[in-house]
Amino acid sequence: MPVHTRRDGPVSWVVIDREGKGNSLDYEHARLLAEAVRGECGAPGTSVVAIRGAGDRFFSTGVDLESVASIGGPGDSWRLMYEGLGGVCRAVAECPKPVVAAVNGHAIGIGFELLHAADIAVAVRWAKLGTPAVRWGMVPPATPTVAPWLIGYKRAAYLVLTGDTITAEEAARQGIVNFVVDSVEELEAKVVEVAERIAANDPWAVRMARELLREARPHAMLQRGLLALVYSAARPETVERARGFVESRRRRGAGGG
Repeated sequence: MPVHTRRDGPVSWVVIDREGKGNSLDYEHARLLAEAVRGECGAPGTSVVAIRGAGDRFFSTGVDLESVASIGGPGDSWRLMYEGLGGVCRAVAECPKPVVAAVNGHAIGIGFELLHAADIAVAVRWAKLGTPAVRWGMVPPATPTVAPWLIGYKRAAYLVLTGDTITAEEAARQGIVNFVVDSVEELEAKVVEVAERIAANDPWAVRMARELLREARPHAMLQRGLLALVYSAARPETVERARGFVESRRRRGAGGG
């Protein structure tokens, strides 16, 4: 299964299992991820929902550029970006239980955007994080809307306008990541530790506190960000860049230069 779940004590794990494609998301895999998150958010006995990628290289490298390359107009863009990727963001934001981003590798594009939607983030030390959307002609939904509130305007502005990546340690210094660990095993252990601390508290109080935290976020701005993503992904310039990248990758795979 490209998205699967498992239970570990108080933690419900939701795993993006597309390691061969950098755990990237097209419409179908985004839909499956959102569905899995919603299911685990309602699971009895679960105190925390944790999202991670398969393997030890990628949390998620973002939207599958082959999907962007196949966009034929605004309808395709709406389905992929608003319904697909936006659906994942909404599933995380609307979860009545705390959501942890377990960053087991590089978190790029929508992978990075998910960190802004999650309540807590734990990352392996070798992870690179960032949103290079502007390089492809797209506008990321959360970094220019939610991130200024979370980490400050100038930090968010640098990340979104340059498209640069940062290290896990720098992400921790900026308040994007709570904990940095040295291995995937330590990552999972830290998530379970955090979940056990949350599970030890009164469930009603945790749920209400999480609801207040969610309401404090600028959801209207995130909605605008998603609409900007839909519009920008449908631009001919964006689709052409994605097609050029996909074709270049295919040539390299076939032994071309």
